[in-house]
Amino acid sequence: MKIRTNIISIGLILLALFIAAIYLIGEKISDVGNDMNNANAREACRYRAESVAYEFKKTEELQRLAREFFGKSESYREQDLFSLLKTMQQLDPKLSRTWFFRGTNDSLRLLERNSSELHKMKLSGIELKYMYTLLDSHTDYHFSGTYHENGRTYWTTIEAIEPAATRRILFGFDISLTDLHSYFAEVTGKVSSYVFIVNERGILLSHPDENLLGTSPFQKEELDSIKEVLKSQSELEIMVHSNFLSSQVLRIYYPLLVGSEKWVIAVNVPQYGNREILDEFHRYTAMIALITVVIFAILLLFAQHKWRREYRLRRSLEQESMELHLQQLKNQINPHFLFNSLNSLSVLIGSDSTLAREFVLKLSKVYRYLLETRNESLSTVKEEIEFTRQYYFLQKIRFGEQLDLSIDVRPDCLEAKVPSISLQMLVENAIKHNQVTLQNPLRIKIYDRDECLIVENNYQPRAESSEESMGVGFERIQAIYDFYSGEKFVCNCENGCYVCLLPLLKNRL
Repeated sequence: MKIRTNIISIGLILLALFIAAIYLIGEKISDVGNDMNNANAREACRYRAESVAYEFKKTEELQRLAREFFGKSESYREQDLFSLLKTMQQLDPKLSRTWFFRGTNDSLRLLERNSSELHKMKLSGIELKYMYTLLDSHTDYHFSGTYHENGRTYWTTIEAIEPAATRRILFGFDISLTDLHSYFAEVTGKVSSYVFIVNERGILLSHPDENLLGTSPFQKEELDSIKEVLKSQSELEIMVHSNFLSSQVLRIYYPLLVGSEKWVIAVNVPQYGNREILDEFHRYTAMIALITVVIFAILLLFAQHKWRREYRLRRSLEQESMELHLQQLKNQINPHFLFNSLNSLSVLIGSDSTLAREFVLKLSKVYRYLLETRNESLSTVKEEIEFTRQYYFLQKIRFGEQLDLSIDVRPDCLEAKVPSISLQMLVENAIKHNQVTLQNPLRIKIYDRDECLIVENNYQPRAESSEESMGVGFERIQAIYDFYSGEKFVCNCENGCYVCLLPLLKNRL
């Protein structure tokens, strides 16, 4: 009883130690999880900041292209300008409107988004005077800033450009700050963060709360952070309370240079509390760990047994595969076949050059197929038949009317597979081990029956024929069937014919 009590005590102590270890590991996992969450948050912030910066860089690039267009043009029509403005809006969807001013009257030409025609916008006296001041400047002029119109706040960027042979013009892009945040939310996807953009005067240019656009709602500490980023031109990371979300957020400020303006992008990632999730994780960790250990031990034993069995089988198959591959390479190139083919070719060159060229082509196809299938154990019936036809053509030149081959295979069997070079090997064995004379011509048939490809020839063995040389190739074919399906490759004599049956492999690989 005492021994049993001691065992129970030891077990309880070990269990307590195990649970304590699991708890400590859980705490460590929690810390790592928090670090990973913060790392992911920083990565998300950087992605959103880069996306916003890219959008404004795109706008600047379009302005540069427009400047080059006007600088190179000798003249331009209003329709050309309309096409350019429309193209710019298509290339940059965040543009609310584009416009140009030539100084020929008191209006500028304005193209609103989704509009199909230019509109005239009459300028006030002050606005017109300012426009002419820009037109009369002797240097290229660039201006950007915000303005209010009809209850909406816009950010505009203006270029004064002098074309090659005409009066200077003003070219401008306007972006509605009201729509800017929605656009950025769309292009950056659904992420758990929000972005606001502020200029160097502390004025909000983009924010999910439209009522704050064009205002400076920041406390002194926030303004100091913005000034620090503008001064150092480097990012700044702080934890602050977001009035917009009414919760703690990780805020990272990024500097952004747009034209001549210095802006700051602030990406805010909520820090929702996950303490309850971690507590629940700790409560169930010990129980899950115990169950996991038991299951893992069982699975480990099962997996080890299965692995050992598969390892032995794999080693056996690899050994057999190497032996089969070696034998295949030995059987692929028959020196006697090459010697006889070259002899036939030498005769044809002197008697029939056209047939000689065809002979060389067929011979090259035979050896190309041998090279292409040197690492393959199986080929389709269609490939094997085509290869056998090439081989038969070469042998037909040698034997003439003494040799005949007929092939009758249904089309639905052509995509099935058989061991590579098996048909040619059986035809070659038939020629090698049977009499081939005018008195006793050799007739070979290839056809399908009962899911088998059959090679049949009239049996008229040569006196010097050796069954041992046939057996090596047949063993190779049977070994491949053993590996893939276990079906039997059968060869026998029946009714004066030698018949070989190659089972077709369909949908088994």
